[in-house]
Amino acid sequence: TFATLRPVTFDVRPHTIIMRIEYELKYRDYLLFNIMHQLLSVPVQLLYGGFAVLIFFSDLGDQSTCASAYLAILAYAAMWAVQLLFNAFYLLFGKNRSLLTRHAVEIKEEAFYEETKFGRSYHYWPGLAKVISRPGFIAVYINANTAHIIPSRAFSSSLQRQEFLSALKGKLSAV
Repeated sequence: TFATLRPVTFDVRPHTIIMRIEYELKYRDYLLFNIMHQLLSVPVQLLYGGFAVLIFFSDLGDQSTCASAYLAILAYAAMWAVQLLFNAFYLLFGKNRSLLTRHAVEIKEEAFYEETKFGRSYHYWPGLAKVISRPGFIAVYINANTAHIIPSRAFSSSLQRQEFLSALKGKLSAV
């Protein structure tokens, strides 16, 4: 029912800020995030792997097992190369003005907060999907396909990065 929903107003009262990070999100950060997101995607791996297996078995009668396996691996690698090149061009020419800009993110007692000169987002902890750490970035997922990307270079040290990640995961596990 509507009675259980929070009001749609921005709360301007002072809140306890646990940690604040400011950074400029660049094209290479956005590209790295998308590459890692797709490389670790089970459906994409199944699709490309399925095509490679299909190539292996369709070529098996004409060539040796070793040659068929080599062709399948080559086809798998070629599919990823084409995908990654497509991503690089697609992201480069996309309209990402509000994404590729200066960001400030805060871990607050009650929510995750992100702000740019284009807007603000305030996500209560139960509404976040997950937090992941990958080489080069931390991603705070709002849902399965939307994330706030925080590049590793935004942190003054690997210790600060780990503290930020631990604070995020601690907040998520508490809900």
